[in-house]
Amino acid sequence: MIRLVGDVAVSRGGANEKRRVLMDGLVKLVDAQRWFWCMSSREKKKSGDRPLYTAIAHGGFEDGTFAKLMKAADHPDSWEIFSSISSEVRRKNVQVTATRQQMDTGNRFLRDDIRQLWRDAGVGDLMVSISPMASGDFSAVGIYREDESSEFDGREAKIAHIVLAEVPWLHETGWSEGDQLGVLPKLSPRRRAVLNLVLEGHPRKEMASMLGISTHTLDGYVKDIFRHFSVHSQAELIARFRLGSPENTPGIGD
Repeated sequence: MIRLVGDVAVSRGGANEKRRVLMDGLVKLVDAQRWFWCMSSREKKKSGDRPLYTAIAHGGFEDGTFAKLMKAADHPDSWEIFSSISSEVRRKNVQVTATRQQMDTGNRFLRDDIRQLWRDAGVGDLMVSISPMASGDFSAVGIYREDESSEFDGREAKIAHIVLAEVPWLHETGWSEGDQLGVLPKLSPRRRAVLNLVLEGHPRKEMASMLGISTHTLDGYVKDIFRHFSVHSQAELIARFRLGSPENTPGIGD
């Protein structure tokens, strides 16, 4: 663990490159295969409400399953699974790391419909670590094992917790207060889902199919997002996120 944190500190590149070095090393330590790093809004939600988050980086989903991960995470039963850890972080204002079993006391994850969605994304088990940021928003990391793998245990959750706690600067790096305001609170849930797919570089026809909407409707959402971040193309939007400094622009309603 000490060597991994040291490797991150001396690695070249920006914040996302350092996140990738950290997470690629961490998943090996806990015998996992995939990971996802996002920023979650400070906006308070009731239990069972749709969480508000923006994808920052991920690994292990290069086989095209990232969109399926987004679909699984967007299921109402998934919202319920993650609501307990979200509430605990808000209440205590400290980093919290939990396995799926610790979060999912009602075993929603094992229900046939939700389980199949996660299997489609290549996920058999998961754990989550959420850290409060100085802005009031939250840095959240999901770590995933492939289907048919064993479940994460408390020891592995502790390893993930310790490693992620050793890089508090990496939870904040690349996102000034103004940047966070521009990314998180003002996009509607549907536009946020589109944003996450746009940042993956998917073509529009493919994104429309993933979301179950027409390309015409998708085009309207994409135009709204471009306007929100003051960009003119998908490539420019991706570059803005990868390099940092999205601008704080007027909000978009539902």
